[in-house]
Amino acid sequence: MAHYQRRGENSFLLVVDLGRDGRGRRIRRTKTVRVEDEKLLRAPRRLENYLNQHLYTFQAKVEAGEYINTKNLKFRDFVDDWYEKHAYKNLEKTTIKNYKTHLDNYILPYFGNMYLDKIKAIHVVNFLDEMSQPNASNRGKTLSDSTIYEFDKTIRVILNKAVEWQVLKEHPLKNLPRPKVKKRKMKVYNEEDVLDMIKALYKEEPVWRMFFLTSAISGMRRSEVIALQWEDINFEEQYIRLERSIPIRVDGQPHIKGTKTEEHHRVIYMPKWYMDELLKYKEYWDLERYAVGDKWKGGKYEFVFHDGYGNAYTPESATNTWGKIVKRHNLKDIRLHDLRHTMITYLLNRGESAFNVSKRAGHSDVKVTTDTYGHADEYGGKSAAKHFERFKIDDLDNNWTTNDIIIQPDKSGKR
Repeated sequence: MAHYQRRGENSFLLVVDLGRDGRGRRIRRTKTVRVEDEKLLRAPRRLENYLNQHLYTFQAKVEAGEYINTKNLKFRDFVDDWYEKHAYKNLEKTTIKNYKTHLDNYILPYFGNMYLDKIKAIHVVNFLDEMSQPNASNRGKTLSDSTIYEFDKTIRVILNKAVEWQVLKEHPLKNLPRPKVKKRKMKVYNEEDVLDMIKALYKEEPVWRMFFLTSAISGMRRSEVIALQWEDINFEEQYIRLERSIPIRVDGQPHIKGTKTEEHHRVIYMPKWYMDELLKYKEYWDLERYAVGDKWKGGKYEFVFHDGYGNAYTPESATNTWGKIVKRHNLKDIRLHDLRHTMITYLLNRGESAFNVSKRAGHSDVKVTTDTYGHADEYGGKSAAKHFERFKIDDLDNNWTTNDIIIQPDKSGKR
């Protein structure tokens, strides 16, 4: 529905009504037209035709999605345009989900009703400072440096597009430095911790025992373990072929995509004892699948780890279960993702080449491995020192003396 209304002696407001959005707010696009021709203003029929022509043109652009009102445009409304005209068409579902979480829970409540062209660097500085204060999160916790950094990144992504689309003439944050992220000390399990973990896992149900053993030994990411299917397991050659991941669920269904580094596939060789355990689990899996019968919901997928009815686990369920196991067995408190760090650190500190470890971990470049894990644990430090023991010659005479040191004069008589 479109109409125009007079605003002044020679100005008219064109209005296109697009109904209401998901929040029940009326969606309208407006444009002001000024008529400078005095003769036209005194000819009602000609003026009406003139304004209707502009109105029809304006309505066509609005309905075709070609018009963005750059005047009095609120940040919230531009974000809606950004979703429809860019994000949903070009970004991964996981990326959109992360942006949406930041926008809905923190950024839009703060900036949503501000006019886009009125947002200045100081507003963002104040927002980030407020978010860095204790209990700033919706859960009453202090937000991490990396979360603050992601807030800043999300705002910049939105404003970048506003400049690109010429909604803004200049980026308000172009001279504002990015927030600093303090490098957090990596937490990993040592050998004793790993043994404690394995003992604890054998007191848990088989599906979660094998899930976390797989995570720890293969070093796969959480979403990659979730996506494993039996066709990916080669018992004869004793390896796992990794080709996909499930980072999120969309409309209740697993969103299956490639791995993080978009490699064609990754082959991860596993120890024989693990493959023997996995084969026992496969027998258990088959019996469970048979018992479910018509209640099976996995369809064509045979996920190695599922909820009992064929549904792949969500990343959140894996993380929550890991936290409960750590607490239940009083294990060293590390994140689920730190099992991956544990595998990489363990291999590097025991002399495995960075190239081989990088391939096993699925890093895009060996430099990622060396830069991120370029440190040694206590074992690694002692192991490095042992390499120099071979230079010790046992039959050397001990010519150290406790006698006073006498400085002999040189030929000139000087000491």
